[in-house]
Amino acid sequence: MLNKSKFKTPTIIAFLCLELALGILVQLTSNNLNTAVSFSCVVLACLFCALFFEKSNSYFLTQTGLLCTVCADIFLVVLKPMLQLPAMLFFSVTQICYFIRLYQNQVNAFHKRLHLIFRALTTLIAIFLTVIVLKEKTDALSLVSLFYYANLIFNIIIAFCQFKRCPVLAIGLLLFLMCDTVIGLNIMASSYISSAKDSLIYRLLNPGFNLAWVFYVPSQSLIAISLSKKHKE
Repeated sequence: MLNKSKFKTPTIIAFLCLELALGILVQLTSNNLNTAVSFSCVVLACLFCALFFEKSNSYFLTQTGLLCTVCADIFLVVLKPMLQLPAMLFFSVTQICYFIRLYQNQVNAFHKRLHLIFRALTTLIAIFLTVIVLKEKTDALSLVSLFYYANLIFNIIIAFCQFKRCPVLAIGLLLFLMCDTVIGLNIMASSYISSAKDSLIYRLLNPGFNLAWVFYVPSQSLIAISLSKKHKE
């Protein structure tokens, strides 16, 4: 729809400006207002993607990925207390959607086979290392999180291999990784690793503003516009 409209460029610019404004408000608000603003950033990205509607696998997979991200943030952002396991399950489906989109973009059959083999190996190694490192502390959340994280990293590698085809998606996924790295370190620090308030990791994870959302808002915005046929915007 939007790809065929002469208003595509100004519409995308308006969307990005609105996301920027919401991203700033995320840093300036607190309590229920902060929850509403934060969740609105993700919902807006999901709704905006619908403007690129077309009968294609790329559209369906991207829209499904963004919808699953919204569902994940219901458990992480909206619900109090947060429910991390169902959130990570939804995030895992999100990355599976982006994996299939990237896989379908590959035309070389040999590269497709390599893609599947190395993705499976990366995922298995990540899960194996989780069990080795955490030992008796291994739980469903840590296993699902590492499955998700391994597939996100692999998606970024493939996306940058296809950078000329869709640079916006590659950058969006990289920002997604930076956001989740911050969140993952926070979870590890609180659940698995002891960190004093004067330690380096604590200071890095608590800079005085919401570092994760500095990366998260633009990541979802870029993924939402990644279906644009031209990326001059």
